Amino acid sequence: MSRWRRYGSLVLATVLVVGVGSCGIRPGVDSGRGAGGASEAGSTYGYGPLRDGSVRYQPDVVLVEGGPEAIRSASADGTTWTLEADTPGAGDLEPGRIMYATSRAVGRVVQVRRDGGDLAVTLAPVTLTEVFRDAHFRSDRRLDDAALVYQEIPELPGAVSVPAGTRSPEDAVTPIGRTSGGAAIPVSYASGDGATTLVALRPVRLAPAGGGRLPPARERNFAVTVGDWEAQPYRTQGKLGLKIGYAADENLKVYIDFAMNVADLRVRADVPISNGRIGSAATFAIDGIRSISVDVSAGAANGADDNRKVRVEVPVEINIPVPGEPLVYSNTWKFIVTTGLSGRNTTVKAAGEWAVNGTIGMIDGALQKPTLSVVRSIMDSITGISIGPSGLAFAVETKIQFGIGMPAAFAGPYAKLVVDLGVTNGSALGAPLARCVSASLNAKVGGGFGVTASSVAIEELQKLLPTKLKFELESEKLWPIHRAAQTLPNVPLCVG
Repeated sequence: MSRWRRYGSLVLATVLVVGVGSCGIRPGVDSGRGAGGASEAGSTYGYGPLRDGSVRYQPDVVLVEGGPEAIRSASADGTTWTLEADTPGAGDLEPGRIMYATSRAVGRVVQVRRDGGDLAVTLAPVTLTEVFRDAHFRSDRRLDDAALVYQEIPELPGAVSVPAGTRSPEDAVTPIGRTSGGAAIPVSYASGDGATTLVALRPVRLAPAGGGRLPPARERNFAVTVGDWEAQPYRTQGKLGLKIGYAADENLKVYIDFAMNVADLRVRADVPISNGRIGSAATFAIDGIRSISVDVSAGAANGADDNRKVRVEVPVEINIPVPGEPLVYSNTWKFIVTTGLSGRNTTVKAAGEWAVNGTIGMIDGALQKPTLSVVRSIMDSITGISIGPSGLAFAVETKIQFGIGMPAAFAGPYAKLVVDLGVTNGSALGAPLARCVSASLNAKVGGGFGVTASSVAIEELQKLLPTKLKFELESEKLWPIHRAAQTLPNVPLCVG
């Protein structure tokens, strides 16, 4: 934890974990070691498809025998899987068919290459119903004590984006509230006055990882560098969260800790698939999130010259490996951070907590709409030193899902939480009259049965795959559950 103290104390993002009960199947025999009795290969690659007759696959699906032990390696971007060539089923793989080797190695084959005794298979994303024709997946599991692993995808497609027109993450210097030009991805974020600003961001390819392979899953959390930033998902007793810090130089310090405070955290799922269609009354719900809390701080030695803006899809999954289960139970998240610091040696700091009342996800096909209420006001905590108005805005999305696919694109039912937060500390020059502070919080919940890949990741996958990817993201239900903005004191100097 000491590596994070150098950032100060700041705010962001989230970790939800998904557990698994029955999936209309019988759990497999524990044959390895690791989290939850999972083998190292199983923790990293997932487990093989179900063959007991309770599931009917689509006709173009090829089931590869051997499960995780048949996989030699996977590429660091999660698109290419190397198998033992003589594995039963591997000889039937050809472009256009769907490979199902393990729950994390499922996709439409776009290229097959023979290399001695190995077979390298490159995959494109598929939806759940492209794989299953008839199936019924059920889960009702307490997650508080579930054994989990952390899986890094070192070259996750679309992992980091910076303002359009910049040459690299280091050049992304755009003050808060300004819109960058150029062709790029429009991303919204909340500013301290409660407004929403569109910012054009462009993807930046991560540096190739050592060896270019997917590393083994780990049982302990760790920090990963993404562009100029560090992110560390974690789980402690009664808390799931993500820490974020700026790591590029000493002139800018940013620290964000976003946590979900939980008690008796559970996942409930009932997802029937019949004739290639998911039932309209399907359920995927998360209970036990008691509150969300944030702790944010930022400082700049040179003021506006040090400001940064970034969008990151964190290249680490939190998974629960269950030997014998044919699906992956996973949590992924992404965030946007924009600093708006003015004046030399500027600082801003804030913290708050909001109670979550209700379930997140979908029950019988209906999106659940919990409410938020203030536990600890962030307005009372805003402090810092600044010659001019300074602040920080960030947005975080967390998604909990079970399904199949490849690391860049899972398919299956999911629940998600999206939070935008902005804080602003007024100029110290106005302090004799009034010190103005403001904050905004916007929260949304969502659910669906689509693919986790964002439009940014799909765009980057198009560049990686040898053939044109024809793929449309499925629609989801998203609903605002909280929107609030406040400026204090309520005097013309601050609100005018």
